[in-house]
Amino acid sequence: MESSCATEAGPVGSVRAVELFHRAAAEVPAYRQFLADNGIRAEEIRTAADFAAVPAVTKANYLRRYPLPEQLWRGDITRAGTWSTSSGSTGEPTYWPRDRVSLADSVTMYDRIFRACFETDRRSTLLVIGFALGNWIGGTYTYRAALELRDRGHRVSVVAPGIDIDTILRDITDLGPHYDQVVLAGYPPFVKDVLDQAGPRVRGRELRLLLAGENITEQWRAHILDRIGRPGEPWRVCLMYGTADAGVMGYETPLTIAIRRLAHQDSRLAEELFGGGAALPTFVEYDPRLRYTEVDAAGRFLFTVDSTLPLIRYRINDEGTILTPSRLAETLRRHGHRLPADEVRPDTGFLALRRRADVAASFYAVKLYPESVRAALEDPVIRTLVSGKFVLSTEIGDTFTQTLCLRVEMRPGVEPPPGFADLIAHRVTATLDRTNGEYRKLRATLGPAAEVAVAVDPFGGDRFRYDIKHTYVESGG
Repeated sequence: MESSCATEAGPVGSVRAVELFHRAAAEVPAYRQFLADNGIRAEEIRTAADFAAVPAVTKANYLRRYPLPEQLWRGDITRAGTWSTSSGSTGEPTYWPRDRVSLADSVTMYDRIFRACFETDRRSTLLVIGFALGNWIGGTYTYRAALELRDRGHRVSVVAPGIDIDTILRDITDLGPHYDQVVLAGYPPFVKDVLDQAGPRVRGRELRLLLAGENITEQWRAHILDRIGRPGEPWRVCLMYGTADAGVMGYETPLTIAIRRLAHQDSRLAEELFGGGAALPTFVEYDPRLRYTEVDAAGRFLFTVDSTLPLIRYRINDEGTILTPSRLAETLRRHGHRLPADEVRPDTGFLALRRRADVAASFYAVKLYPESVRAALEDPVIRTLVSGKFVLSTEIGDTFTQTLCLRVEMRPGVEPPPGFADLIAHRVTATLDRTNGEYRKLRATLGPAAEVAVAVDPFGGDRFRYDIKHTYVESGG
């Protein structure tokens, strides 16, 4: 089992994690009962090694088992200042409370992001929030944190149109000229839609992008930079790794972006840093004192986070690895690169997020992940014609035969050329065959019946209208 970056005294953040465990055991009724139900005596948990033996908390064994008020400090429901919900990508939405501690953590991380990537302490900035507003965390979380940044010296003004493309374009057109720069925040496919529909008065602004919600490829980043006329300036596009459960977990920095781009160009470095796969993982810096992180035996992250609803060794089913600064530096050195010491804090760490284990299509019991499709759609012939959004599903016919189906959305105003669906099907099938051993064996058995059936839809069709954020996988029926 791996844990947050190590020091001689133990993993960074482990002391605070153990302290949080003891506070929760004493003051959170549901967690106290959870420990009793699992035969854990809190007084026996003293070290990081002891803590690593505490059972992980999940939605099934904890959040859905114990009454919601009892999961908050002292069982007091009024501890919740704001309620948010998850987007429900894996099932029913879950409610998450936030208050002062989560706000303080979010402000700390947004402060680091906005200084490192956007220099908002020195540049007057219009932040345009294109995350969904309402119950969902992205919009309100970002809005509240951004306002607090003003008290830390950031020259930021905020406008929050949500997922309304016309209003975003009007806001940038009307207000953008009064600022040194505009930061557009939103989910990657939505931000791409905004830029695809933007004219020169928007794309000609000094634009930077803050993204969250899903992985992006380096080809996608390069395409977006070309769209805004800033090729070769990758730090203008900053991706956060966040969850409704705990807010921001980690964030790209100019350093992590540079390392990921090196891995994109060097397959041997990519293999050693991140392992194999159809696409590079999300690669972010994180603070183990605020987000103590471990990896269980199945390769899934376990997070310990102080919040209104404290999470102790919480497994969200995100799969990935932890890299310490020393391990990262040594790996880069072996491949002829140097990790700049002045760009790495000794108490930081790095997370490589590969995938959500429970967001996948099941085809003949083989799990197929959106990352493989996303990588296939980065083909140069394809990516300039499509929006980037797709829906992968398994459909079951009248005779109970399974068909792997993929619907792909075109860019606004673009018609698919002849044979375009067949080209996509060939690229996606080839990518799945190359990156998924189980699928490769299945295809060897089934032949053409295992290949993906592709349909292309015009932009903005029923399957691709925005609600909260786009869903890439649907269960068949």
